[in-house]
Amino acid sequence: MNRLARTKPKAPTALSHAAVAGSGRKPLYLAMAVASFFSGAALAEEAATVLAPVSVVGTPDLSGLPAQTDRAGTATDFRVSQEGMGTFGAAGGANAYSLVSGLPSVKVQLLDPYGMTNKIGGNKGMRVRGIAAWHGANGTVDGLNLSGIGPGAGYLSIFDMENLAGASLVQGPVPPDRPNFFTVSGALDSQLAWPEAEATRDVSVSAGSFDFRRLFARVDSGNFAGESRVSFSASDTSSDLWRGPGESKRNNYQLAASTRAGDVNLRFMAVSSQIDQHNYRPLTAAQAADLDRNYKLGYDAVASAASPQTYYNYNKQSFTETGYVAEGDYRFSADTRLVVKAYYLNEDGWSMDAVTVGAANRVRRWIMDHDSYGVTGEVQTRLGLTDLKLGYAWSSLEPPGPPNAQKLYTPTTTGLTFAAATSNTTTLNKGWITLSEITDRHQFQNYYVSGSREWGDTRVQGGLRYMREILPSFAEHNKIGVGDVSYDSAIKSSPVLISVKGPTISEVLPYLGVSHALSSAVELKASAGRLYGAPSFDIWNSSAKTQTQARAQQLWDSLKGETDDAVDVSLRFNLGKVYVEPTLYYAKVSNKSVNTYDPAVNLTYARNIGNGYTQGAQVAWGWTPTDPWTIFGSAAYNKAVFSENIQTGAATTLKVSGLQFPDTPRRTLTVGTTWQAAGFTATPILRYMGERYDDSVHTNRVGGFSTVDLTLGYGQKATWGKLDYSVSVMNLFDKRYVGLIDSGDLQTGNVNYYPGAPRTLIAKLALKF
Repeated sequence: MNRLARTKPKAPTALSHAAVAGSGRKPLYLAMAVASFFSGAALAEEAATVLAPVSVVGTPDLSGLPAQTDRAGTATDFRVSQEGMGTFGAAGGANAYSLVSGLPSVKVQLLDPYGMTNKIGGNKGMRVRGIAAWHGANGTVDGLNLSGIGPGAGYLSIFDMENLAGASLVQGPVPPDRPNFFTVSGALDSQLAWPEAEATRDVSVSAGSFDFRRLFARVDSGNFAGESRVSFSASDTSSDLWRGPGESKRNNYQLAASTRAGDVNLRFMAVSSQIDQHNYRPLTAAQAADLDRNYKLGYDAVASAASPQTYYNYNKQSFTETGYVAEGDYRFSADTRLVVKAYYLNEDGWSMDAVTVGAANRVRRWIMDHDSYGVTGEVQTRLGLTDLKLGYAWSSLEPPGPPNAQKLYTPTTTGLTFAAATSNTTTLNKGWITLSEITDRHQFQNYYVSGSREWGDTRVQGGLRYMREILPSFAEHNKIGVGDVSYDSAIKSSPVLISVKGPTISEVLPYLGVSHALSSAVELKASAGRLYGAPSFDIWNSSAKTQTQARAQQLWDSLKGETDDAVDVSLRFNLGKVYVEPTLYYAKVSNKSVNTYDPAVNLTYARNIGNGYTQGAQVAWGWTPTDPWTIFGSAAYNKAVFSENIQTGAATTLKVSGLQFPDTPRRTLTVGTTWQAAGFTATPILRYMGERYDDSVHTNRVGGFSTVDLTLGYGQKATWGKLDYSVSVMNLFDKRYVGLIDSGDLQTGNVNYYPGAPRTLIAKLALKF
């Protein structure tokens, strides 16, 4: 059984949750140089009448593998197939993080066995090569940034997996035509499954442990009126919490349409999700050290006089997610195409959770009603032998984050009581604790150019992405005396105390990748590029708004984003029915958000000044030795550390240099196999995660663990369609272990621990006709 082992204690240090840094501007003409290089080379080749021979690396039939890298590109770009989504995806049917959980150097820890429960806040449970995906659900959908930046469920709840065609994750250097908001933790993308050309009906029913139930249905019209199609789907999913009282419910609806008229393709999708769920109770370090006693500890079924804040009905959340996607492309010629996409996403809801302010136990209500929208345009063309892309992507977001509407209640055994704030400081323990008006929205602007071409056995891909992040502008209102009213009423009834204008951060993010066929069976790939991470905009809530007008603006203007300079080198061996792809990587981490001491104001808050590096080795493999068998897996060694200590107080230095980031195992392993014959299928998967530490100074060691999942299935085809049965057992041997450790990359104390889910049985019946 897993234990937390106490290491040598470190001196306690008080840390806040804030952030600061600065910005810079770079000229856009650098991007044009790349286009000139590739197009110039291409035009020179146009005069040639004899093409050099091209060697093709061996292409064994590995289509049955759940995931492998993209053979056409130069980046470390893993592609998860529809079969792979069934292998790795959580049974709750909508969590995009779970789709990449079997890839090397990816750590995904969900709060429940079905991937249904939203972890309130920026940490949704994924790290890639030791770097956490902070500030909400990171990832794109069809290249669009529907994920946004926010503490709610976001896009992780609204797209049923049956409505996805696949997923991909770029690790290390990211090509410029993947304009995700933040790329330091990889670039995750989910691809939509648009209406099918043939009329089909897809129905599935699932049931499992903890009263899990899921019903999904999708109807595709097939082509009508030429090449027009529509599809409609709906799902109803629910489950009890596996520890403590409470439940999780989600209802999804999706309508999609597509049409083709000559050289024009148009697609439209509307999607809606309603989630209502109770939260899982985080464990303390002492509780996590004794999992035998606390493994299924949840919130209380009855409000107690001693600790009413831990009553389960005071710890819950409710959200309505509504999204729209529109896409179109027009082909000017055989070599030139214009692709335009647009999206809109609204998230309206709230969360409640137990918090401690000083010595006071409170229940926080976090109000979230925000939207995001954006558009991308890309011209794809070919000049000579060179493929070129020139694109623009723009997004506009409404906070949170950072939080802009929060209030505290005093819990009792009979309900929640509200008392207006008597102070405007960050230490107040009642009333409105955050009352900020958004005066200008958060925006991202991306201009990018990329080119790709082959010279014999060598492919070169390069480009530049010029990005501008315009931080939101805020006005903090007076909280004193404001009652338990709506956010809009509170804003209208109270004057502005202080305001800041959002600064603009700009970065040039270059990329260069090369692949070379050393032989028909061996391919070498190398890539280098700069990645971008979030600025520490949480400073608004913990420091900036408590300062004078001039000082608040100064702190806000000092924000800057994290930048990582990354290099990947890999070999891919294609040996008949087996492929093996080892990769070495290194990334220099600059401007990481860390809690630091500011002598100018005698405060400790987060700023983007931390420096470190990540380095490691990973390998992915697949093998189809005989017709019934497919073997797949991955292994990784990841080192992610700070390269210097951090001053966190007037006379306090946090000694973190050389220490592994929290919740980051050095070693991970995934091994799976699929046997398929006469309609029967068996897929066992072994996952191993090495030891981790809970905070930045390694106060507690969390032991490593292994789990085994097993899926048995049978599929029957007939002239009318196909019927599939399956039974899955997650965590077959009922291993007790610590799953997600919720702590910042520079943090001591105040760490939350979430146990991993126990043995879970799931049965599914699917019919497609």
